[in-house]
Amino acid sequence: MIAAAVEEQNAATSEISRAVTSAAQGTQELEVIDDGRGIPAADLPRIFDPFFTTRLGFGGSGLGLHITYALVTRVLGGRIAVDSEPGRGTRFTLVLDRTAPLQGGPETRTVAGT
Repeated sequence: MIAAAVEEQNAATSEISRAVTSAAQGTQELEVIDDGRGIPAADLPRIFDPFFTTRLGFGGSGLGLHITYALVTRVLGGRIAVDSEPGRGTRFTLVLDRTAPLQGGPETRTVAGT
């Protein structure tokens, strides 16, 4: 996510910010915000689909956001949302439990640093 945002930015005139805050009890919220060109509304429903890219032939595989979505929702049990408009930039919001589920069992483990 951050790499894609950096790639789209003009370093001299654009900004990318990250913020981690406590959300509801037991969760952390991570926001990644850029002031780049934004994502067209027609593309928003597909951005987490595997192999969806607007950079075909220019190095984009279309797997970055799909992998991010899978890690956040399936591995970490969290949620990811996107808010974007062309010309306004993009905001990704990840909400993660401070205790991530162990794969293959009902136990949980605490994420380091919490």
